[in-house]
Amino acid sequence: MDRRYSLRKPAKVQVYVAFPGKGTRRFKTMNLSAHGILIRTGKRQARPGAIASLIFVIRQGNVVRLHRRKATVAHVTNTSTGMMLHQQSQSKTAS
Repeated sequence: MDRRYSLRKPAKVQVYVAFPGKGTRRFKTMNLSAHGILIRTGKRQARPGAIASLIFVIRQGNVVRLHRRKATVAHVTNTSTGMMLHQQSQSKTAS
């Protein structure tokens, strides 16, 4: 039974990931969805349930945009790590 909330699309995007106690490392995504990400890690990086900080590097011509998100590690294999993205909080403005 598939537990995904949304359809994943193949994508190769550069992402920097900070796993607890491991520092920040650069990886490539394997696929993305609105609620999750699968990255090629090459070996086990974190345990399921760990919170990771992500920085996506999105290139648009000469412009580079950084998109930051938090994610919870959902599953880990010897080659990849699947994570569920946290909902982005809405910033509040003073009225």
